[in-house]
Amino acid sequence: MRDEQLMDTSESWDDWTFSRPATLSILDLIESRTLDFKLAGLLWLIMETRASLLVASAPVYAGKTTLLHALLDLLPPEQPLYSLKGFAETFVFPNLHKPESVYLVSEEISNHQYEYLWGQQVQKTFRLMRQGYRLGSTIHASTIQDVAYIFYGYLNVPLADIANLGVIVTLHAMNGRTYYDDPIRRVHAVTVIDMDDKKLVARTLAARESLDGAFTYPQENALREVLQAKFGIKHEHIFSEIDARGTFLEQLFTSGIRSREDVKKAVSEFYRSRSG
Repeated sequence: MRDEQLMDTSESWDDWTFSRPATLSILDLIESRTLDFKLAGLLWLIMETRASLLVASAPVYAGKTTLLHALLDLLPPEQPLYSLKGFAETFVFPNLHKPESVYLVSEEISNHQYEYLWGQQVQKTFRLMRQGYRLGSTIHASTIQDVAYIFYGYLNVPLADIANLGVIVTLHAMNGRTYYDDPIRRVHAVTVIDMDDKKLVARTLAARESLDGAFTYPQENALREVLQAKFGIKHEHIFSEIDARGTFLEQLFTSGIRSREDVKKAVSEFYRSRSG
């Protein structure tokens, strides 16, 4: 079972309580054109491996946390989540949970709030990732280069540890077309970071040039090589696997399903059908 505490709209640490709003499902985000079915299928394929996930965007209220939780819903259904408590985190959980038995979640990597990770807490978390722990979080950064600079230049995270990050989703946000419209939020790129000759190398898995343009992807052989090397994904026909998940989500969408709970139930059924 997932850690239900993480899914509550409020949490208490001793006598201090904070609240966060309920988040939208991946289908809500597709409906708002933040991403499309194919890209959701690619991200789902990656999340099946329990990959670490970082959602990056510079503006506040860009929808980073909403996208983070929508993608965490695509993890294997029996994957427990552990909510890191920012400055108050004691890091005793490794004594209780093996790396493969828990997925770490931090709402944000910044010094803006007490509950976010920053400084030595980030360094400790990345050292745990060397052991196989996985992390889902958000960060204020416009590009993959900004992400690397914050970790290396500000937080003194070693380059090899930065390369342990899984998939990085950069999200662009801007004002709506009129004063009364909601902000426009669009995934811009999906990237992974690796080490090459003691330097960080970014490899783009999907990207688009314009706000509502189509995503472009590497050739299938190139994409398969990156996914196998980074995440151990060994499917021969990568695009078929992506399309299977994207089509499944599209069928849910067409049926009228939108809520996170309904999406999670359907995702669990998909996992069960594939394992059988």
